[in-house]
Amino acid sequence: MKIELDVKVEPDSSLEEELKKLGIEEDYRIVRKSLDARKKPYFLYRVLVDLPEETAKKFIEEGRAREHVPVPEVQIPLVSQKKRVLVVGAGPAGLFSALVLARGGLEVTLVERGKPVEERVKDVTNFWKKRKLNENSNVQFGEGGAGTFSDGKLTTRVKDKKKHFVYSVLVECGAPPEILYENKPHIGTDKLREVIPALREKLKSLGVEFRFSTLLKDLRLEDGRVVEVTLKDLSTGLETVEKYDYIFLAVGNSARDTFETLAKRGITLQAKPFAVGLRVIHRQRSINRLQYGKKWFKHPKLPPADYAFSYRSRSGRNVFTFCMCPGGYVICASSEENSVVCNGMSNYKRDSGYANSAVVVQVFPEDFGNDPFEAINFQRALERAAFVMGGSNYAMPAQRVVDFIEGTSSSELIEDGYIPEIKSARLDRLLPKELTRPIKEAFLYWKEKVPFFVPGNATFVGVETRTSSPVRIVRKEDYTSVSAENLYPIGEGAGYAGGITSSAIDGVNAALSLLEKLK
Repeated sequence: MKIELDVKVEPDSSLEEELKKLGIEEDYRIVRKSLDARKKPYFLYRVLVDLPEETAKKFIEEGRAREHVPVPEVQIPLVSQKKRVLVVGAGPAGLFSALVLARGGLEVTLVERGKPVEERVKDVTNFWKKRKLNENSNVQFGEGGAGTFSDGKLTTRVKDKKKHFVYSVLVECGAPPEILYENKPHIGTDKLREVIPALREKLKSLGVEFRFSTLLKDLRLEDGRVVEVTLKDLSTGLETVEKYDYIFLAVGNSARDTFETLAKRGITLQAKPFAVGLRVIHRQRSINRLQYGKKWFKHPKLPPADYAFSYRSRSGRNVFTFCMCPGGYVICASSEENSVVCNGMSNYKRDSGYANSAVVVQVFPEDFGNDPFEAINFQRALERAAFVMGGSNYAMPAQRVVDFIEGTSSSELIEDGYIPEIKSARLDRLLPKELTRPIKEAFLYWKEKVPFFVPGNATFVGVETRTSSPVRIVRKEDYTSVSAENLYPIGEGAGYAGGITSSAIDGVNAALSLLEKLK
């Protein structure tokens, strides 16, 4: 009888030892692994094992196991109609929608304004070293999407079981197998750069045509349908007008020019809530001590610790940590000239010695008169101010947390953990007061509750503006735009997902929706 058995494993033990104590010598497969560090740290495994029925039922009666229910496989309808589909954007939503559409028998062309990941890495490295920004090939734009230069975090609150399909595809393309069962799965920037080209080859084998350095320049609507699109080859400047039966729009949350084009052509957009703020960096050992305690924080089997904090300010705006990167770096992630945006990035081993996380404040549509472009202008203004604060050379402005709270300049900052560099600045003057005040409140509250979280050297870096899209491309339940029946806005840029996994799932679901219509 196949059951899923929960097994508690302390750091000084192993899963094999604990299974032997239970009298289990059968083969097993790990279904889930999590870490509980609330008191004495321990790992909690859930393993799939085939046991004699009497033994299995005993574990179930004791509340230590449950009968195994297989994860349903994603059923992709095969269609006979040879329709042409254009997918715009090679982030997770675009790549996974293209995968499903191609497996379903459709003719798929995928265009991406940025470059293949191999060339993109060179452009990003050149930006960090020589401060020469390519506005179409950078941390935000290019094959793999913005997540390629974060840390490949796959954690999601989405309950859709298709995430197992997404993870399985990534593992087939070289991602670490443990993402299939880790409670907080992560690939790492270094490994993700190897996974993405393998996924590209998988798509090509299914007939998907890739066109990099190709921008969606315009589109024309007639009778509630997109009848043609204008594509611009950014390497030659050549523009072509092309016709497709369906368009999947997976442009990411930084495609501000595309949002403007859509609005001009009558595609309905609306402002949505988002969040802006700063990124805080600590020495990783401080976070390990905070989470694991004095006795355990140096234990070699415990991973670099993470955290998640939230606070509701007196003004009603929530402050929360976001996109926490254990053992990572704070990177300059700009996509527009004379602007500074920061983000967090970790490699697979998470061994930089530093931890960082965004600390952001809620921003609401009514703050901008429900105008999505006023929200974008707000983002831009902060990014340009941060550029000037950092010395106008893409260094990121920084200030110690304690100095931010007290409103004074910082003479000493955490000396490492940044790419390319930081410059001491008065970040307490960067954000509007209605956002600065809640951040100060939050850190004073956290300092009281968890003192190790606010050591004297904890440092803020600015500015964090790309947590999610301020724009939603309004769509119906079948994933089509309310303005064009053959336009499918998907992923984070469309305002319906956040992060790699939920964006990929959104792309899968939208593709399945179309295939169901056509089968």
